[in-house]
Amino acid sequence: MSTPIEVEDENVNASIAIEESQSVHLEEEDGETVNEDIEEPGLSKAGRKRKSPVWKHFVEIEVQEKGKVVPKVECKHCKKRYKYVDGGPTSTLLLHVKSKCAALKKERGKTQGMLNFESQESTNFSLGISGPGGGYDHAKNREIMAKMIIAHELPFAFVEYTWFNILMKYNNHMFQKVSRQTIKKECMKVFESEREKMKKWFKDISKISLTSDCWTSNTSVGYMSLTAQYVDANWKLQKRIISFIDLAPPHSGEVISDGILDCLMKWGIQDKIGTITLDNASSNDRAAYLLKSNFEGRDKLHFGGLFFHVRCCAHILNLIVQDGLKVIKECLFKIREGVKYLRKSPSKLFKFGEIAIAHGVETKRSLCSDVQTRWNSTHRMLKSALHYKTVIHQYAMRDPNYEWEPKDVEWDEAGKICKFLEVFVEATNIFSGTTYPTANLFLVETYNVKKEICEAYRSSDEFLRKMSKPMFEKFEKYWGEVGVLMAVASIFDPRFKLASVQYTFRELYQEYEVVDRIKEVTDHLRALYEKYAKAVVNSLNSNAATSTSSMEETSTSSEALSAAQSRIFAFIKEMNGESRSKSDLEVYLEEPPFVPEGGRPFDVLVWWCQNCSKFPILSKLAKDVLCIPVTTVASESAFSAGGRVLDDYRSSLSKDMVELLVCGGDWLRAASKSTVLTLQQLAKEEEQLEVEIAMKNLSMS
Repeated sequence: MSTPIEVEDENVNASIAIEESQSVHLEEEDGETVNEDIEEPGLSKAGRKRKSPVWKHFVEIEVQEKGKVVPKVECKHCKKRYKYVDGGPTSTLLLHVKSKCAALKKERGKTQGMLNFESQESTNFSLGISGPGGGYDHAKNREIMAKMIIAHELPFAFVEYTWFNILMKYNNHMFQKVSRQTIKKECMKVFESEREKMKKWFKDISKISLTSDCWTSNTSVGYMSLTAQYVDANWKLQKRIISFIDLAPPHSGEVISDGILDCLMKWGIQDKIGTITLDNASSNDRAAYLLKSNFEGRDKLHFGGLFFHVRCCAHILNLIVQDGLKVIKECLFKIREGVKYLRKSPSKLFKFGEIAIAHGVETKRSLCSDVQTRWNSTHRMLKSALHYKTVIHQYAMRDPNYEWEPKDVEWDEAGKICKFLEVFVEATNIFSGTTYPTANLFLVETYNVKKEICEAYRSSDEFLRKMSKPMFEKFEKYWGEVGVLMAVASIFDPRFKLASVQYTFRELYQEYEVVDRIKEVTDHLRALYEKYAKAVVNSLNSNAATSTSSMEETSTSSEALSAAQSRIFAFIKEMNGESRSKSDLEVYLEEPPFVPEGGRPFDVLVWWCQNCSKFPILSKLAKDVLCIPVTTVASESAFSAGGRVLDDYRSSLSKDMVELLVCGGDWLRAASKSTVLTLQQLAKEEEQLEVEIAMKNLSMS
């Protein structure tokens, strides 16, 4: 009985029957190759016309072997040779054409637009496209499907979808259907495997910074996210969600600290925590105090506890701006309700666009509403409303039901505050950057915010003074004492060094305070450096002692130093003590600032990576400081994933399965550098008012 096999070639689709009972007479030849151009045989020796499509890729040749002429076939593309018996099966030749010929694959890739996956070395992520020997591996295929479900947040039932299975079967007839229960177990295996990899990575990390936040799901279950941030051995900033667990109410400081400690113990990183970033809730303050006491009691409080509790800068900015927006709450209410009214009806939007065209107002800008708890969306709403100020006025004159047009004085106040908030938008984009910016960037942004508030506070405009007063008070409450962390981190930016602190402190503090404030920062920096230097020396002495002990054990017959040699070594040691070389820190601060070439984007971690051999001790301190996050954005991003995983259709997932999908998805996406479009990103598209389309239709009529 024969089995048909579909063969797809560039211009040929044929079915070839391979006799299962036939013995294969073909054998791969590893000898030398020749580059002769031989005509393609169209007939066999028996005179029959060859129908197999493989003969488009092979030619018959004759070679000398041990004094005899031996017939063989040679691949036209890679010149590989095989023994061949005339009239015999062509299954080995077919296998070569379909999967073994690299030259043919390369040629087809140029014309067929085949997908090229990044190498494992460049992504540190195995896509696992083929199994051992290039054949089909059902276990590997199941593992890849599990990773796909975790990384892209798909339901387990996805593997049972009819058309998914049709697609898989079409691509490989050996594919076997997988049930949702089987893939669920496979997801668990993948999660455990990835967690073990993470544990091994953490063993080589000296300091880890944490961020944490709490969230309540649609099922009213409270969850806590814990994120680890660190700089890896290649000086790349990394972020991983290491825990997404449920918390029993109430979410007190004791409950939060116990949950964090339990997670750290499971990961084995309880002695590597340098800082933890939390928002300004009182329960978080209590949790930070308890954690700090625990680490201090075990003598594992790094940086001398100087940076241990970091307050979320994005949260502080939000509090400051919300206080400022209260002065125009009536204007905001009118604009917000007016936008809602216009967006409810396509006919109203079309009429609005018609008026915009008539008055020469650019219609490409969207007319968007806001989320009241997100001040940056309120700022965006204000900008769009100000752009359409004339159009809103004309529309209100034509529609008697539109009753939310702001007064002229309200428009004026909205314009002032919209311009004023630009610096806050820029600072928020830096603080909440999706690429998790390094800590050296934050001091300058804090300075810009303080400068803008102070200028408004000293302004002759009564409205600006009234608006900035509560903002100034809130700034002084949280940032009156600019954190030492921001100042020290800014010094590690080789473009500015001490100049960043000297310049910004003159604006942030009173003149009589500046010198003492700068001295305080430099004293802290030197103290930290000395601790790191001492730790390095102790490590070297320990290694040297071990080496000396080993040498004494293995070289008992070596001669002792003579008295003269001993005196010479003592003299050298004394000279080295008298002429002490400058420390890494002193050399770094005395060198002129680094100037990037050609205005290229500057990456502070790349610079330290290139100079770590020059500053062996200081670079260790820089690595640990620059990775400290000043916002909880990393942890809050987990709640977006949690909201997608725990949607209305999967709200009954177990807590362990939720952690698997949230944490495992984060690990796989980070390793493969892939992204998932979030619900928030999709919502942004819905905020857009496509006035431009209506204008084009109108202008043609």
